[in-house]
Amino acid sequence: MQKKHEKLLPIIISLLLPGLNILNNSLFQENWDLVAIIPTWLFTSAILLGLWYINDKLWPRNTVPINYIKVGAGNITAIGLAIGIQQILSFTGIIFPGRPPAWSLGLRLLVASALFITIQQMLRSVRENERLRSENYALQSENYRAQLEQLKKQLNPHFLFNSLSTLRTVIRSDKDQSEEFVLKLSDVYRQILQTRESHQITLEEELNFLNNYLYLLNVRFDSALSVTIDTRPESMHDSLPVFALQLLVENCIKHNVISEQQPLIIRIFQEDAKSITVANNYQPQKTEQQSFRMGQENLKKRYNLIGIPDGVEIRQNKEEYSVTIKLF
Repeated sequence: MQKKHEKLLPIIISLLLPGLNILNNSLFQENWDLVAIIPTWLFTSAILLGLWYINDKLWPRNTVPINYIKVGAGNITAIGLAIGIQQILSFTGIIFPGRPPAWSLGLRLLVASALFITIQQMLRSVRENERLRSENYALQSENYRAQLEQLKKQLNPHFLFNSLSTLRTVIRSDKDQSEEFVLKLSDVYRQILQTRESHQITLEEELNFLNNYLYLLNVRFDSALSVTIDTRPESMHDSLPVFALQLLVENCIKHNVISEQQPLIIRIFQEDAKSITVANNYQPQKTEQQSFRMGQENLKKRYNLIGIPDGVEIRQNKEEYSVTIKLF
């Protein structure tokens, strides 16, 4: 679809080129009448405008092979017709007084035609680049949604299985706590369903979801797990990929030893207002799971898709493993 300025461009060029030619000729004439040359100006502009649209129709789009014979024949025919009309009208003296030679008008129209083809090809290239950029963005968005859905599918069965196993244990030992557990579990899944169409959520919404998730983890691991959260109020309305913090906490749980003898300590904090860090004491399991770091790689891809290539920073030493993600 042509933009408004592209529709106006041929009209402006068609009026401007003969106008510049007339202005150039007037510099060498002592007496010249603007009113007398207007018909010539308008006629030439009309010829140029017609030549523009003829070339626009004859010259194929990028997906079609160029038929140079067709383009050349169309231009020669149009220019020949314009010269014939010019010669006939010049007899009246209304336009082209002095009957300029036909070859002069033909040469100028040929140069104008070449200029028009160049400009039109440039415009087509710009439109094609915009189209490809839009298609690429759409494909990236679709890929992002697919990855997000895949991430949720990975979360739900694994998390549900562990939650139901914990619920069975809680019911046997503490019926009051089991009721609270069911309420928190329902809140978690309600939030999952509410965000199923979302790519990103605010930090405040993510923390609300995370607190319900952490309650379920605390019931499951009791004193073997300690989680602290320290955030800044001014960051609450900043955004991050949906379930990003939950994913990082889940990675801590999946890939580290958790026991009363070796409790897992997770810290969620902000070093600055535009990022948030999830850190844990580093005590990896002896048998490395096949899914190690898959969640983090998924998170990196999600940041890349929203135009933040360095959205995830991983740091590790002998005592601590941490992942910092950007807020936006």
